[in-house]
Amino acid sequence: MSFLQQSLLWGLFAASIPIIIHLLNRRRHRTVKWAAMEFLLKATRESRGKKKLKYLVILACRTLAIAAVIFAIARPLVGGFLGWGGTRIDTVILVLDRSASMEQQASYGSGGNRESKRQSAIASVRKSLEKLNNPRLILIDSATGTPQDVPSPDALEELSATSATDTSASIPSLISNAIDYVVENSPGRTEIWVASDLQESDWAPEQGRWEAIRTGLIDLPQKTTLRVLSLASPAQNNTAIRVLSSRRSGDELVLDLELTRTDHEGPSAVPITYSLNGARSSNKVTINGQSYQFQKRLPLGNRESVGHGFVSIPSDTNPRDNVSFFAYGEDAPTTTYLVTEGGEAPTWLTLASAPPGFGRSRCIELAPNNAHKIEWPGAALVIWQAPLPQGTVAQELARYIEAGGAAIMLPPRGESETTFLGLNWGEQTISPRDQYFIINEWDQADGPLRNGAEGTAIPVPKLKAIKRRQIIGEATTLASWDDAQPFLVRRIIGDGTAIFAATLPDYTWSNLGDADVLLPVVQRMIAVGDARFGSAFAAISGSSQAKTAAGEVRTRLDSHATSTTSNAAYEAGVWKLGDRLLATNRPQSEDQWQILTKNRLGALLEGTPYKLFEDQGQSDSLTQEVWRAFLIAMLVFLTTEAILCLQPKVGNSKS
Repeated sequence: MSFLQQSLLWGLFAASIPIIIHLLNRRRHRTVKWAAMEFLLKATRESRGKKKLKYLVILACRTLAIAAVIFAIARPLVGGFLGWGGTRIDTVILVLDRSASMEQQASYGSGGNRESKRQSAIASVRKSLEKLNNPRLILIDSATGTPQDVPSPDALEELSATSATDTSASIPSLISNAIDYVVENSPGRTEIWVASDLQESDWAPEQGRWEAIRTGLIDLPQKTTLRVLSLASPAQNNTAIRVLSSRRSGDELVLDLELTRTDHEGPSAVPITYSLNGARSSNKVTINGQSYQFQKRLPLGNRESVGHGFVSIPSDTNPRDNVSFFAYGEDAPTTTYLVTEGGEAPTWLTLASAPPGFGRSRCIELAPNNAHKIEWPGAALVIWQAPLPQGTVAQELARYIEAGGAAIMLPPRGESETTFLGLNWGEQTISPRDQYFIINEWDQADGPLRNGAEGTAIPVPKLKAIKRRQIIGEATTLASWDDAQPFLVRRIIGDGTAIFAATLPDYTWSNLGDADVLLPVVQRMIAVGDARFGSAFAAISGSSQAKTAAGEVRTRLDSHATSTTSNAAYEAGVWKLGDRLLATNRPQSEDQWQILTKNRLGALLEGTPYKLFEDQGQSDSLTQEVWRAFLIAMLVFLTTEAILCLQPKVGNSKS
């Protein structure tokens, strides 16, 4: 509980007045022994205890009534967000999630509230700060990650640093930045407020840095409370569109597209608009299920070899995922790094990474002890066929994946006890003589084993293995053996993807080296990692590639929207950055709508002074004045005291 007029709490000493009066009254009377009274005292001794208890209750009611009046005058504040914490707050550090998913509207429809979760959070924080007499406010937004002073809560809604973006959010990094700010600046009694929709991909619960965050919060020099404003209402009535890839094929531009929706009961026809170099066309696509991938070919005619455009769908509850941009031109080479312990597997992996005729692809093979030579910024794919990485290399690989990279992890020949991204290799198993491990189920709609754009299935049942390793840990299973053990699992970390496969492309292990399965898996993972460069034509909003370099001037080319200069680097669109043509889009992780559960959040922040407040999408204050409750309590105490003071009626005796 907090108080708007804390100085008035000194008046609580007045609650002792009834007790003082009681003690003074006891001193006024002298005890005089009188023999005749012994008979009366003996007659009433049995009821004396009840009378004493009654008098103590009356005294307590008088004392509590005065205390309730003082509390009411001090204007107490309570609320799930501010909890029952108590003293004056000097500084509030607001960690604001500005990711694309925060533009989901809390309610939608005719006459409904079209306020986004981000707007709701800002309005609630502003009203709460006003009721706390406006402590110093430090804003750390998810796009820039930089602390900045906000002169007044009223300015929150006008700042470019609180506006909508098409970026993701790294909540662990933002909380770490807030902890660093407290340590470096000693801002007095501080509270860290995190306003987020608790999207799991933004909170990254599998990251190892949460242990350091817990330790940092506990070890702060002053008691600092972490308060989480959760806007975790599930996304509803929302459909997202994404350009998976764009490429020239003769006189056509081939677009690989994906539709994703929150409600997937029954088929639905979605109108799609295609804009190519200013020329627009449209058609309808029927989606039946949660996601649907398809291909669209747009005629180029005699247009130049470089161009751009976008695809869009009608606006719904989240306008930030209703459009996706593309640009095309001459593709730059892609580089795959293969970290391997040798044997037969590297031969097949190199062929799958850079097949003959793929002049724009190259594969660089490295031994595990030379993995530090990987040039992470230029890697489209990292294939790791060795014991799982440790130390600095493991950290660099995790950062590479989080930044949008792709990795394929293959089992080592020997035992490995290392854990990476929450997964590790288990024991090796060998199939019975004259029998094989075969694939029983696989995801034909998602992942590297999905069907082609024309519905052609990969011949996964042809894969047979005699050796495999168990994959231990929590991940999404994309394919499983006939005994339900996973063959292929996926972890999405930040903006990137890592898959673990349970067998090797080595004929002493399996026939995975055949091109039927390995080639499409590797090439599709290269496309995932290559998307962060887009062959120099695509980038993730907010990434380093999407920002201007020295001497570059930013110009927006598409006609879908306009941008302010201060926020342009964090918005999706087609841009001319100096000599570069670049299409930026929201990260793929922003279309992963899984919400972090309360139990998972509690596990991440276990042992820390944190409070959770669940906002239901209403831009109301996070605090409430409850002085009326104390006035009601005062009336209850006084009424009880009056009833107890009434003398009982003496009944007439009958002779």
